[in-house]
Amino acid sequence: MGNHTFLMASLRDTVGSNMSFHCVDGAGYTTNIDKAHTFTKEEAQKYWDHARSFDLPVSLHCISALSVYHVDCQNVPAETMLVEGCEQYVGFKKSRWDGNDLYWLCADGAPVTDFERAKIYSKPDLSRDDTIWLPFTVADVVKRRTFAVDALNRRTMIQSKGLVMPGWLKRENRRKANFTGKVRWNCPGCGKIHWQLNPYDFDGCAHWDCPEYVRRFED
Repeated sequence: MGNHTFLMASLRDTVGSNMSFHCVDGAGYTTNIDKAHTFTKEEAQKYWDHARSFDLPVSLHCISALSVYHVDCQNVPAETMLVEGCEQYVGFKKSRWDGNDLYWLCADGAPVTDFERAKIYSKPDLSRDDTIWLPFTVADVVKRRTFAVDALNRRTMIQSKGLVMPGWLKRENRRKANFTGKVRWNCPGCGKIHWQLNPYDFDGCAHWDCPEYVRRFED
C-alpha cells in the first residue's frame, strides 16, 4: 500500500461545504489544505486510536485530487475595486456565501465557488448591481485549496490506504445503529421479552395467547 500521508479532519468544524483539518502543530483548524498538519500512516493510526469521534484521518493524495480553489470573503475587498490599466477582472455575487467563500460569475451557468471556473472580463460590467468587481490578481493571490466534505469516501480515503478503524469507534457505531430509544421488559404474564418506548409502565404484551395481551398490537 505504500507509505501514505494523511491529514486529520475535524468533522465538527466544517465551514460551509468545506472540510476542516487540524492545523500544523495543533494550532486550531483550517479549511486550507496547504495549512493542515500532515501525518505518516503510523502517526495517523496512533492519533485515530485515541481521537474524538469527529476526528478522522484522510489520505492527502485523495483530498488533493479532489481539491477546489475557493476565496474567503475576509481576504478581499467588499466593494468594487477599479485599477487603471487593469484588463482582467472577476466578479462575485453580493451577499452570497458558502461559509465564508464567495460565488464567482462563470462563463457557463450559475455562479460557482470554484475560483478556477471564474470568468475573466476585460472590463467590469458596472451595470450589474448585484456584483462586486475585483482585479483578477487581487483574488488569485488569496485563493486556497479546499475539499468538499460531501466528497468524503471513507473506503477509498481511509480503509484502502491501510488504516484500521479503532475498536472504540466500532463499538460506538454499533451502539448508534442499535439504538431505538426502546427499553426492554419481561412480560409479567408470559415472561416473553417485550420492547417499548415507555420506561415506566408495561404497555401490554404482543402475544395473543398471553393474559397481558392488548388488542392494539393487531394494528
